[in-house]
Amino acid sequence: MRVPHRHAVADHLNGAKDPAGWILIGIEAADDLGIVRTGMTYDKDYGTSAGFFEKPKRLQFFEGPNEPAVADHLEMSPRYLDFQFQPLRLTFRRADGRVIHKYPDVGIEYDDHSVRFGEIKSDDAWFQADGIRRPLERIDMAMSASGMDTLLRIKGTVFRRDEVQRAHGIAMEARLTSFDPSTEGRAARATVMAAGGRARYADVVAALGGHQAHAVDKLYAMLMRRVVDFDLSSEPTADTIVTAPRPASAFALRELLARFQRQAA
Repeated sequence: MRVPHRHAVADHLNGAKDPAGWILIGIEAADDLGIVRTGMTYDKDYGTSAGFFEKPKRLQFFEGPNEPAVADHLEMSPRYLDFQFQPLRLTFRRADGRVIHKYPDVGIEYDDHSVRFGEIKSDDAWFQADGIRRPLERIDMAMSASGMDTLLRIKGTVFRRDEVQRAHGIAMEARLTSFDPSTEGRAARATVMAAGGRARYADVVAALGGHQAHAVDKLYAMLMRRVVDFDLSSEPTADTIVTAPRPASAFALRELLARFQRQAA
């Protein structure tokens, strides 16, 4: 998708509207540490969508095609423990006195419990456009001044490639398949450990027994629940390497959001 002219030229950000002159008033998270706004309205170029995700245990709202593609990746990859779309509201006062709000697209907790917030656009051309770059640079300054890292620039086209979307689509459909952690989950990890920490996908599927298609679905469910890990940049093959991520439970993202929690009325 081409960068719209208004973002590429950004005449609307000159003078009193220049982001360099924005004064930060405050940063706010939702009272339930979830989405900070639900009444979203966007440019007519984009549609909105929503879906329930298991890691955040919340309904997530999205703009356009990039955000849901990124969300599927966050849901399925064991590298991430938790995520939240629309997690914060940053309130600024412009030089002309008008109060404006900015919303980072997503907050992410990694498997080492580090937390980053990010902005999602299609590609580098969007991030380099003045109408996008200049506000993001001001948001970076506000985040840093509040003890957080600068925003990740997440390129959605990476997750919208055909082979990635096929692999993620299959995984998302199967991710809620039931399995017994004490027997089947243990069998999957034992197979990985017996192979020196790097087992063939086909061998792990075989270790689960039963109908092969059902075993494959169980392995996708184990992927989301971080019992095993394997690459989803394309559909797995018999020789795809399966590993066993170290155990970890999410807490850091919601703990950080609680610092900025607004109080219910």
